[in-house]
Amino acid sequence: MRFTDYIFDLYGTLADVCTNESPAVFWEGAARDAETLGVHYTGESLRYRYLALCADEVRLRAADVPGVPIAFVEPELLNVFKRLLSECGADDAHAATFAAAFRRRSTLWLKPMPHALETLDALRNSGARTFLLSNAQSCFTIHELDALGLTVKFDGILLSSDAGMKKPYRGLFELLLSRYGIDRKSAVMVGNDAVADIGGADTAGLKSYYYHTWQSGARPDALPPSCREITGLSSLLQI
Repeated sequence: MRFTDYIFDLYGTLADVCTNESPAVFWEGAARDAETLGVHYTGESLRYRYLALCADEVRLRAADVPGVPIAFVEPELLNVFKRLLSECGADDAHAATFAAAFRRRSTLWLKPMPHALETLDALRNSGARTFLLSNAQSCFTIHELDALGLTVKFDGILLSSDAGMKKPYRGLFELLLSRYGIDRKSAVMVGNDAVADIGGADTAGLKSYYYHTWQSGARPDALPPSCREITGLSSLLQI
């Protein structure tokens, strides 16, 4: 079947990324970044405060998305960075600067997956539309999409932090479909996560392609009948 709309996951599917927020040296560096913006933390106090605020932002965001189970509520992390800098009266621009520095410090590498850019180009040149549906934070991801050359490759982008909900919750898929006028009968989800991408798509009545990458974790025991496995993104051009 020829699909007219392709919905892509980002991290692990189109983007090969590795981040690590565990080392003490990471938090010490992030504390120095905060210091330049006028707020003093030790590495450990910043880590503790950051994690506490992340949990609190989930609670606060839940009020904005009534009906979404708490397990699928996605906070807006930019609010966490604002609150971390609240002592110095930082504005949105300062919070965005801190968030960007935080993400850069945690990123070990970021690069497009093999054939990602050319596959998106080929699909669009064939007349198909391409969309991004990602469990991601806009304060991190918008910059990374630009750096990867991916921003201009999509007809629409929906990030979980903007919606307040995350995959595999069906509501996120439904929001994308309604926002961009996507007919689920002629659309397909492409992702590397058997639960968030493939299971979520199946719940929403979408067909899917599963792409197993190093970020996928253990290979699933089974995939739903609505899903086919591909060995690489360029395989989409031969189907």
